[in-house]
Amino acid sequence: MTTHLIRTGEIDLFTHDQGTGIPILLLHGMWCDHHVYDVVVDGLAGAYRIICPDLRGHGRSGTPPQPWNVRDLARDLMHTLDTLAIRSAVVVGHSLGGMAALHMALNNPDRLHGLVLLSTSAEAEKPERRSQLSLMAMTLNMWGMNRLMAGRAAKAFFSPAFARRSPGKVKVWRDHLLSMQRPALLQALTAVRDRPSVLAQLDTLAMPALVMGTREDTIADPTHAAIMARRLRNARLVMLPGGGHALPVEHPQALIEALRGFVNSHIE
Repeated sequence: MTTHLIRTGEIDLFTHDQGTGIPILLLHGMWCDHHVYDVVVDGLAGAYRIICPDLRGHGRSGTPPQPWNVRDLARDLMHTLDTLAIRSAVVVGHSLGGMAALHMALNNPDRLHGLVLLSTSAEAEKPERRSQLSLMAMTLNMWGMNRLMAGRAAKAFFSPAFARRSPGKVKVWRDHLLSMQRPALLQALTAVRDRPSVLAQLDTLAMPALVMGTREDTIADPTHAAIMARRLRNARLVMLPGGGHALPVEHPQALIEALRGFVNSHIE
């Protein structure tokens, strides 16, 4: 395994690079880091080249001094592929990472072998949800992250069944959340809240696509997965029966199998 610090603008992006073969770029969600894919990386790195960055403001990557949006993430990630001399890759994005992956696909369709969207949405936030996120941002701005907020976030992120089954993994994620700095938390939250809808543009995308979600997700509306799969020109929809928003953590084996099948079926 190799790690890179990839300079983009004023920050460095911390990136794991492991394995050989068809490149697969794994993008985590808001307030996470590359570790949400640890089991997935272990399951795939023997057959593929796995690129797993920490998005700006997350993990060991830098936090820029100014706000950013999902289009900025997409530019970061294209720069990452360029720096690593990767002409094209299968791009897998969870939640916020999926929003960035959509912008990568729309702006650089020839650079994606395939597109995999996990527990995410191509739509803008609804007004009620925007109000909720604005209230959360106001609270974070005043007080920062505390144990009560981190606990509530964990309850939304993980399903109750997983939290009972794997309390240690939930604690690791919650502790990570408490370690994040206030500017990084706010920047990511604002980027998700203010993202534009790209739903009307999905039918321009012809690359093979896989859309996955869980039926019990309380953050990414499960109906959004079906909408994206219908709009994309060459997509397959996989809805898992249980689990919350943390699909890569709660269903790593299902994700590994789905990615193997997707790459083997569509990518030469």
